[in-house]
Amino acid sequence: MENSIYKVIKGAALTSISACVCILNPLAAAQDAKEITIEVANSNWQEFHSVGGKCKMCFPKSPDHLSEKMRLPEEGFDLKYDAYISAIDQKTVFMLLIAQYPEFVDESYARMSLEGFLNGILTHNPNNQLIFADLSLVEGHEALDFFIRTGGVYFKGRALMVKNSLYLMAMECEVQNYDESNYNMFVNSFKLAK
Repeated sequence: MENSIYKVIKGAALTSISACVCILNPLAAAQDAKEITIEVANSNWQEFHSVGGKCKMCFPKSPDHLSEKMRLPEEGFDLKYDAYISAIDQKTVFMLLIAQYPEFVDESYARMSLEGFLNGILTHNPNNQLIFADLSLVEGHEALDFFIRTGGVYFKGRALMVKNSLYLMAMECEVQNYDESNYNMFVNSFKLAK
């Protein structure tokens, strides 16, 4: 990847947030996940709890935290998000993004919202090529699993809407560094706080 890995991911986080705005207007946007227990003790990965305590998941090392508040004047409110970023190496990065919407935004239109989110990512860069996208259930909430290729880079992830929060878990890597087992370790370790 041409820029420093954290610059690239920060850009991806901001791109993802821009795409998240589609959730606010779901009408314009036009299998149960298997429960897998991750044994952190048997790997080098570390369990991490989000700052707000809303979820936990495993990262290859302790993630960097970026917190932003974006003013959305057309919608009349601020959108707060937290991004957690961790790299295995210079070519494989994992990210958890939690976007907090106002209370009136909820998951009643989750499917349309998630599809709008994906369409926002795809239309943001004309070089983005969708490899696949599938709807699933994660802990009883609708989720969208997706896999995108942009040139020599893969962006694979899962977006999940829970009440008024959007969770985006993603791995970005160069094509030759793609490792399905690392991706599965990451997304399957995600757990919402009880």
